[in-house]
Amino acid sequence: MTIIARRAALGLPLALAAGGAAAQTGAWPDRPIRLVAPYPPGGQTDLVSRWLAEQLRPVLPQPVIVENRPGAQGMIGTQAALAAPADGHTVLYVNASLTLINPVIHASPGYETMRDMAPVVQFGTAALVLTVRPDRGIRTLADLLAEARRRPGELSYASFGIGSASHLYGAMLEQVADVRMSHVPYRGSAPAVLDVVAGNAFLSINDEAVSVPQIRDGRLLPLAVTGPTRIDTLPEVPTFVELGYRGGLELLGFNGLVTRAGTPAPVLERFAQAVLGVIRPPEGRAKLRELGLVPTALGPAEFAAQMRADAPVWAAAARASGARVE
Repeated sequence: MTIIARRAALGLPLALAAGGAAAQTGAWPDRPIRLVAPYPPGGQTDLVSRWLAEQLRPVLPQPVIVENRPGAQGMIGTQAALAAPADGHTVLYVNASLTLINPVIHASPGYETMRDMAPVVQFGTAALVLTVRPDRGIRTLADLLAEARRRPGELSYASFGIGSASHLYGAMLEQVADVRMSHVPYRGSAPAVLDVVAGNAFLSINDEAVSVPQIRDGRLLPLAVTGPTRIDTLPEVPTFVELGYRGGLELLGFNGLVTRAGTPAPVLERFAQAVLGVIRPPEGRAKLRELGLVPTALGPAEFAAQMRADAPVWAAAARASGARVE
């Protein structure tokens, strides 16, 4: 599919497409590729980014350099990546929060996903895990909700940023369970989980990659997972759906790479094929699973179509949650 056809399928401006098609691809890549991870070190985004960069080292003629650009719920890194030339030498790690939630709940995110991003590859979907400290006296989701009703507004839930999927899931739980808690945003998934471990926050609905190690060490207790099915790393933990709660808690996030709109189609395809070659073998899929993702393998056109399908679902959930950042 040409870049113009892909832009038409996405409903994006053809003027941008024409400009990208006219760009010179040259001998891409002719210098190091910058992979912007818009969250702090230590979280799932950082871990997956660094693994991908290492695996791509023998595949591409230039190295992939990971650059952490956290802040403003991922928008600082996103804006920086989308300000780079549309030549395929800057790529951005994205998820549902950055692409489909931020533009809905933020008054001025500084970008429009379907206008400014060119999907490259989706490599995984992700469930989030609700955890508390084992010494809280909470053993089930029912226990937690009973405690929240007994102490309205007192239980704090740590998210990895205002408007993040972590925040949104907490707001959804408040709404569907008719409870009131206190939201505490952090600048990434790792700091949020660690503050629950430290006892500074009561609970978190957070990435599997940073939650499971703390669960295995006995520092956190899992109560429920998001998404439509249980996850194989925590097969004994029920989904919110099983426990009778939907309202968006059944949604799964995704992880992938995009670059700036207008990047030539041959560059998108070449980079996508390099990444797909890393994640499709059994060892690649196993590593992504270890990092908390359910492996997928969608190229540019498929990833674009998936984002278009997911956009109205996440937008409806975001609006229903009441989350809004001016």
